[in-house]
Formats: sequence, structure tokens, C-alpha cells
Amino acid sequence: MRATKILSIGVCTVLLIGLCAFTVQDVKGWFVAGSKPESYKIGVEKDAYLKQNVGYIASSKNKIDGFGVMMQTFIPEDYLGTTVKLTAFIKTKDVKNWAGMWMRVDGKSRKVLGFDNMQNRPIKGTTQWKKHYIILKVPKESKFISYGAILNGTGKVWFDNVKFTVVRVDDPKARKKGYPRKPQNTSFEEFN
Repeated sequence: MRATKILSIGVCTVLLIGLCAFTVQDVKGWFVAGSKPESYKIGVEKDAYLKQNVGYIASSKNKIDGFGVMMQTFIPEDYLGTTVKLTAFIKTKDVKNWAGMWMRVDGKSRKVLGFDNMQNRPIKGTTQWKKHYIILKVPKESKFISYGAILNGTGKVWFDNVKFTVVRVDDPKARKKGYPRKPQNTSFEEFN
């Protein structure tokens, strides 16, 4: 595992979505955010069943009134004007409140154009690997897609084999600088 890095413990960087972000472990393309990011850690570990690296988010405190996310944001140029299906395999341990994955499509000035965090179909307790999905429209005016695993309260969530597939195709034309054009390191096999 790579060394842990903590950006200033009582100081948050205000993130794209108005949440605080802390870098807890160097996981290429991913970071931790949420309402209580300082209460969570992210990382990569080898899964005995899958026999490959998987990402995780885990609570680092015994009691948490809030949530953390393992996330990334990218420019959706390949998905503009389409409907996108996000799929991933998720496994959980000791999730007290709820967990899942989430996806948000943002437009100009961070206007939310689409959002799903699985709160209406939560994962609770301890579960084995199971495939989950989210389907959202990505309008042509979309500027960013953010997504990841979410943990509300305490427990641990493993997240792997993340895929985006187009349900309905259109021709993407938009370009932005500073963000990657596609999701990164979704198999958790790459390191910085």
C-alpha cells in the first residue's frame, strides 16, 4: 500500500460539489469527499475471491453522522447526448446505515442535470460481490460526470469493475481542459 497523505486535518478544500475533500491514500484517479471526508479512508487491496485489486472506502471512526465517497470526475465528451449505464461490482462489510454507488451529471455552473445515489435501494450490512447499475441521461450541455462509491455512516465498501456503457449513442463534440476525457483506473490496477 502507498503511504497515507493527509492534507490539513481541520481544513477542507471546497470541492466541485461543495463538499470537503481529503487525500487519504494515493489511489490514481480517485479521491475521498463527502459531508465528513475526514472520517473515511480510501485505498486499494487485493481481493482473494476476484484475485485482483479492488478499491475501497472505509470508515475510520466508530460513529459518523454523515457520509464519505470514493470518487472521480471526468469530462463526458464521449457520452454527450446519450443515456449512460454505470455498472460496478460492490461488496460490503458491517455497513450500519447504507451504502451504494452514485453518479451525477453536471451542466454549466455545476447545475445538476442528473443524479442517483442508490439511497432508494441501499446496500446494508455485510454482502458478497454483486453487480449494481445506475442509468442517467447525459444531455449535450453536460460539462462533468462525477461518480463513485458512497458510504453513509460506518462500515466498509469495496468497489470494482466499473464500466460506462452507452444505452443510446450520439456524436460528442465538447472538449474541456484540466479533467480527463474518460474514467480512470476503474480496475484499480494502476498506481501513481
